[in-house]
Amino acid sequence: MSILIGILTGVLLLLSVGLIGFVTMQTPKNEGFGGGVANTPSSNFRGKAGYDEMLSVYTRNIVIAWMGTAFVLYLLHELSGV
Repeated sequence: MSILIGILTGVLLLLSVGLIGFVTMQTPKNEGFGGGVANTPSSNFRGKAGYDEMLSVYTRNIVIAWMGTAFVLYLLHELSGV
């Protein structure tokens, strides 16, 4: 049982690092404080829609895997009495 806990802890660590990486690669959705004040039209209507949507899907999948792994790891800790 402790081997499985060790493996899942490593998987959770890798998912955490991956989640941090995918979140930092995403472009911000707002234009900052001055974005609403200036009345200049943006050059790109949707920006990099394909890239942003792909990162959003990957981030969502990593979050689901992270939450599932954390929950299973919690259950294993409770069952093993560690």
